[in-house]
Amino acid sequence: MGCLVNTTFSQGLKAGSSIAIGYFPVALTFGLLAKTTGLSILEATAMSLFVYAGAAQYMALSLLATGVAPWLIVMNTFIVNIRHFLMTASLSEKVEPAPKWMKAIYAFGVTDETFSVLATQKNRKITTAFAFGVALIAYSSWVIFTAVGHVIGANLPHFLQKAMSVALYAMFIGLLVPSMKGNRKVVLLAAIGAAIHCALYYSNLLSTGWSILVATLGSAILVEILYMKSKKNVDHWSAQKEAKN
Repeated sequence: MGCLVNTTFSQGLKAGSSIAIGYFPVALTFGLLAKTTGLSILEATAMSLFVYAGAAQYMALSLLATGVAPWLIVMNTFIVNIRHFLMTASLSEKVEPAPKWMKAIYAFGVTDETFSVLATQKNRKITTAFAFGVALIAYSSWVIFTAVGHVIGANLPHFLQKAMSVALYAMFIGLLVPSMKGNRKVVLLAAIGAAIHCALYYSNLLSTGWSILVATLGSAILVEILYMKSKKNVDHWSAQKEAKN
């Protein structure tokens, strides 16, 4: 077991400050787009307070704009954020022992960014105070900047508020493209997911919410099957080559 380092709450705040700075433009844009989508400042801020899931919140805005049923939005959000089970399970082995209720509180603050900060503390046991510090400053910045973005959006001219709806799609592209670079699996996931969604939606087989749900699950399953078969073929070819030698 590694020695205890990064033990204080203030050290956690310091370590998470870079996340807070990074959240500034993204949360600000979310608040602005929430205003143009029709959410009140209370609704937008409440979404950041209780959901606290960047990409899922952007997805929820687009689904709200098309009138998708609330329970379908919840289901889609659950699927998009299912990776959090793995992240919190991994962190559970890295932080010092603490009561379950305490871990549950700061686990709510685990995002891709806070996970990166906490998980990269190599060969170290992280204290609960440090984890709370990292999670709190990131969470606070996301909520505050959401509200600030909504206020800014409320003061924009009406024609600009209408035009900002296009920014929602630009944001999704901005989130997707960097992860696609040099990663064929992500490219396949995006391409297959888009194809399934278009086929289901434009053929009027499913509504927007259902088609996104099925496309997300379907693309993940299909790509995983393809990669498993590919790995088996590579292993089989390698075994045959070794047998010949």
